[in-house]
Amino acid sequence: MYNTYYSLLFVTVIAFLSPWASYRLTRGLVPAIVVEILLGILVGPSGFHLTQTTTYVNFLSNLAFSYLMFLSGLEIDFDLILQRGNRNERPPWLKGILFFITAMAASGVIAYSLYGAHLVQHPLFLTFILSTTSIGIVTPALKEKGWLLVPYGQEILVYALLADIMTLIFVAAYTTWHTSGNAASVLLVLVLLFIFVAVYRILKAVKGVRMFSVVENATSELGLRGSFALILVFLALAQLLGTQVVVGAFLAGAIISLLSEKHSELTQKLNSIGYGFFLPIFFVNVGLTFNLSSLIGNLYFWLSLAIVFIGMYANKMVATLWWMKGFTPKQRTAAGFLLGSQLSLTIVASKLGQQIGVLPAGLANGLILLSIITCLISPGVFTRLVGTQTRIKHPKNNASLPADFLPEGWIIDQIEILSPRLSHTPMRRLLLPHDVLFISIERGEEKIIPRGHTILEQFDVVHLMGSTSSIERLRNRFKSG
Repeated sequence: MYNTYYSLLFVTVIAFLSPWASYRLTRGLVPAIVVEILLGILVGPSGFHLTQTTTYVNFLSNLAFSYLMFLSGLEIDFDLILQRGNRNERPPWLKGILFFITAMAASGVIAYSLYGAHLVQHPLFLTFILSTTSIGIVTPALKEKGWLLVPYGQEILVYALLADIMTLIFVAAYTTWHTSGNAASVLLVLVLLFIFVAVYRILKAVKGVRMFSVVENATSELGLRGSFALILVFLALAQLLGTQVVVGAFLAGAIISLLSEKHSELTQKLNSIGYGFFLPIFFVNVGLTFNLSSLIGNLYFWLSLAIVFIGMYANKMVATLWWMKGFTPKQRTAAGFLLGSQLSLTIVASKLGQQIGVLPAGLANGLILLSIITCLISPGVFTRLVGTQTRIKHPKNNASLPADFLPEGWIIDQIEILSPRLSHTPMRRLLLPHDVLFISIERGEEKIIPRGHTILEQFDVVHLMGSTSSIERLRNRFKSG
């Protein structure tokens, strides 16, 4: 019998150590999420059995599971998806849907082949799992190597976003139909979508009402309270309609994304709560509940896992080779490998599949294991094939202000943040020299007015003024961390 706080102690210690282990021991090659799962396996029943999940840890894990889907909706870049395409070119959302349909068709061939060989029992559900990707792996890989803001990286990002969204909708619809036994119940997901549109329009209309803004302060945290109320409203509605709660949580996140400005203080707080508290509990619990003994199967079981693993890459490769004809064969191949990475949504779908009985425990745990392996392989292969994108040097604007405007010895300059250690750091924690002033931060096409709560990202370009010596010290610091 394990005490709840004893189990939570292990969960929180693992959550605290995982980012350090990811960066220090693997140089960032193994994501912190993967480290959390692996350490959870190590201390859980499948490892040294130092602890195991409890009722309350499971409750927090289920809540974190919903919050993970909320963050998935929150992180959708609607401007990127809905932007207009160039002349004689399909808009990004249409290209993303066509890419997903192609990947899903290839996935279907693989899944139904396994079904024909009597290796799986529910090929349609496996088709959906094979069709997804991991936006949490794709985005950092593109950003780290400088591809995120160029057309090649933007196209990959759109494909990953649409694959995640479409897979989530299809998995939710399938699980709703399977648990109810009534095909018409799938329409309940559409009801939830109509409610999403209605709530978005209402909140957009009352967003600037003074009766709400007048009580917004540091202690009321009205934005945070409203966000959590919105999550619970959609979770309750999803349960009331008999659909999967993941869709409700996802739609709540999408509403916040549509109503909030990019990199706003509210979204930064919501991300901090998720990545700092909820998500580590979920992923460590995945490790604690991982059943290693279920993977001890016969030759046919391992053969089916090998085919599924190949399929995770083959389906994306077919789609990228067909729809990314404007890029070189090597770039298309690299994109296929990167989009073949799977993690959060695969874990979520595997857990759901096991709960509703469409995936046996062995296959569900096998899919989680394969998703971890793809996270280790995909970014490295992508980098090996296309390398690092040479970033465009920005012209200096030293002449934009008259020289006599500045204090004696001051200059106007700009510095690119190259150190990954400074990524996700609020400006107030930089402890800037007293003779340096940040003017603006350039992030791709976006211009950000710096505040104390502004979060810095790797490859941001900081425009600043100050003394020459202090600026040079900052340049070295931003380069090496």
